[in-house]
Amino acid sequence: MTSDERIAWLQSQLIGQDVVFDTPFGERLLIYADHTASGRSLHYIENYILQHVLPVYGRMVHKAADYIKRCMGGGDEDALMFCGSGSSAAIKRLQEVIGIAVPSTMRERIVASLSDEERWVVFVGPYEHHSNLLSWRQTTAEVVEIGMDESGLLDMEALRLHLTSSKYANRPMLGSFSACSNVTGILADTRSLARLLHHRGAFACFDFAASGPYVDIDMRSGDMEGYDAVFLSPHKFVGGPGTAGILLMNKALYQLKTSPPSTCGGGTVAYVNGFDEKVNPSDPDSVYHADIEEREDSGTPPIIQKIRAALAFWVKEYVGHDLITLREQAYTETALGRLLANPNIVVLGNTTVKRLPIFSFLVFPSSQGRKPEGKPLHGRFVAKLLNDLFGIQARGGCACAGPYGHHLLGSCSTTYLHDQRRRDRLRYALDHFWQGYNGLKPGWTRVSFTYYMSKEESAYVLAAIEFLAAYAHRFLPLYHFDWVTGDWTFRKRGASKYHRLKEELEDLSGCLFGDAATGAKKERTSCPKPGREGSGSTKMKRFESYLEGARRIALSLPERAGSGSAPEEIDPDLITFRI
Repeated sequence: MTSDERIAWLQSQLIGQDVVFDTPFGERLLIYADHTASGRSLHYIENYILQHVLPVYGRMVHKAADYIKRCMGGGDEDALMFCGSGSSAAIKRLQEVIGIAVPSTMRERIVASLSDEERWVVFVGPYEHHSNLLSWRQTTAEVVEIGMDESGLLDMEALRLHLTSSKYANRPMLGSFSACSNVTGILADTRSLARLLHHRGAFACFDFAASGPYVDIDMRSGDMEGYDAVFLSPHKFVGGPGTAGILLMNKALYQLKTSPPSTCGGGTVAYVNGFDEKVNPSDPDSVYHADIEEREDSGTPPIIQKIRAALAFWVKEYVGHDLITLREQAYTETALGRLLANPNIVVLGNTTVKRLPIFSFLVFPSSQGRKPEGKPLHGRFVAKLLNDLFGIQARGGCACAGPYGHHLLGSCSTTYLHDQRRRDRLRYALDHFWQGYNGLKPGWTRVSFTYYMSKEESAYVLAAIEFLAAYAHRFLPLYHFDWVTGDWTFRKRGASKYHRLKEELEDLSGCLFGDAATGAKKERTSCPKPGREGSGSTKMKRFESYLEGARRIALSLPERAGSGSAPEEIDPDLITFRI
């Protein structure tokens, strides 16, 4: 099959392609743009499991694990473990097998009893998902956070200085870094990091949760530029929802060879003595398997999850890394070209370095632009409008990357959005967040494009974002903001004073589509009816009708909508977003 045919086949297998759902502005075709959070399920995989796996699934589990290990470049010197449902559990398993995971209630006492030489030193980077940061802080390790350089990338020189510091001499060391930011899509130079870590005697571990579905993962254990551990969330692969998390690690990291495994139970032991059957008191009461993969697979194995993960890897291999890279780069360049050109949109992070098409951004009301005193719209409000007006599933918030968000939003002096006024607002927001006002927590809106997205869908998402950059602030009076939860809810009562929602959409006999911001009209077409989507042109007509309907509603709303009110105890001048 040609590259176009492979992509077309993959798109035809996506579950949920034709889902239409109700919003306050009428029915909308669901467009998924949160691929960084999770992939989409495939008819091919689910049908394969139903027809070929469930009847005889017990026979296939070992082949599935072996296939995944080969796809990741693993060999006999590596151990593959399935853990929980994503990278969080995989990282926790590594902490357990190197002997540093302890109950939080006992951590302080255990750490106090250890000498410096007994404590691991773990280096983490600035982009880390909370999963690759918080759990390390709860171990017995000393966690050292490496910041960013002037380009907003991981500071390699700072890492080198820490690795050579006499403070950490004669101590076991490990670097655990994100291979790709789930906020900005910036890709880390994992090979250079591995080489630097290995040169100083440290293990090199990488979280591939965000980039694993799109990049070639080659373990290369034992090489100076190889990896010692890889954490993976296969549920982010296309076809991957419902899979288990994956830890692929060099066996040299395993510290429990002479101890019981991290979780004892069925399947981990070769022999178990009875209570009174010991000949000598020194005899072990249990003999555990020597094979790491076997002794670390306690209890009922996640058989279906393993097989589904292997099938998701097969789909990735079938499409091909070269084609995936080509399409990802094209979507990245196209999106950056349009978003950066818009004066009302700020794309977070360095936009000139190698990255995936993952974009976190702020939308400033058109009347403010990027003035120093201007405030962006709330990230979750923008995500809400993407959903309600256009059926686009995006994410608003901090994307489980709080420390990185502090840098991106200006709480540190070296960031793009730096100015003292914004830092004061962020500090004020955080102070009130602790008082129960979750809505004040700073954040952004995130969308992601993926190689199996259609060109029409990609263009539509960008057009919708451009529309919101021009008109989103006009919709503020139509929504209620819950300061405690941070949720935005459409106001059912009183909406008619601003526009005729249902009537306007139902009476559209023609769909005049043009530039999302200017409303320049193109030729008249007929509105498509809900139902199964066929050609790209049919889907584009649907998208055009949504954009035109949203523009008509926006033009019926006041340009300078009245500001919302804040609780008495909150100073509106110090809120970080427009209300």
